[in-house]
Amino acid sequence: MKQMLFILTLCLFAGGCKKEDSPVAAPGQSATTEADLYMLGKSSTGFVFYKNSPDTISKGGNSGHPDARLRTRYNSIAAKFLDASGKVKAGTIFSDSSLIVKELYTNNALTTYVFLFKRSGDLNADANGWVWAEISPNGTAMYAANKKGAGCITCHATGIDYTRMNDAHP
Repeated sequence: MKQMLFILTLCLFAGGCKKEDSPVAAPGQSATTEADLYMLGKSSTGFVFYKNSPDTISKGGNSGHPDARLRTRYNSIAAKFLDASGKVKAGTIFSDSSLIVKELYTNNALTTYVFLFKRSGDLNADANGWVWAEISPNGTAMYAANKKGAGCITCHATGIDYTRMNDAHP
């Protein structure tokens, strides 16, 4: 029951909640799991796509992801940090409850969801407050949230608050 309540609360904050003044769950109380992220991000309803387009684009030449194409979307909280053209504003530090979902495609088939969820104080968050995970379309974890982005941070550190869309896809 406690986990169900947490997931419902998480859904409200990450998926387009209109209560802008609602607080995030108290830091350090829980660990966001791959299953939580999968539930929050498997539907694109309420999200804004990078460059305001749902079309897939070719991966950047410096990408560590093996798939050929991708598209990236931002929940309503993260979308506040996009400019009119749908790109991340320079100098952005995303606020808590920002959810960014990268969808990876090979031969027009969705192969992977990659999640960045800003939740400072989360037991699975890195030192910058991001929870990282990769999940297959059927919900199977491919990169665990409890790794805290250890295999991702080095490459992502050059981006805007650890996001790479602007420099990889200008």
